[in-house]
Amino acid sequence: MSDSHLEQRIAELEILIMQHEDSIQSLSTTLHRQQLQIEEMQKTVELLTDRLKSIQESAVKPQEEETPPPHY
Repeated sequence: MSDSHLEQRIAELEILIMQHEDSIQSLSTTLHRQQLQIEEMQKTVELLTDRLKSIQESAVKPQEEETPPPHY
């Protein structure tokens, strides 16, 4: 292997490493954004679950408070 071929190969590998570092950084940024979105969605789901439970509880009276149907 000649010196110029070796130098060219090293330069190609350095470029490849830089491209990989850029890809890793981009993936890391995307992953971080997605994690923040997931956490926000989890909070929203918990809030909606709590609201739904409160609506369901208030919509149905205990049996002793229910008035009998008109046919009784």
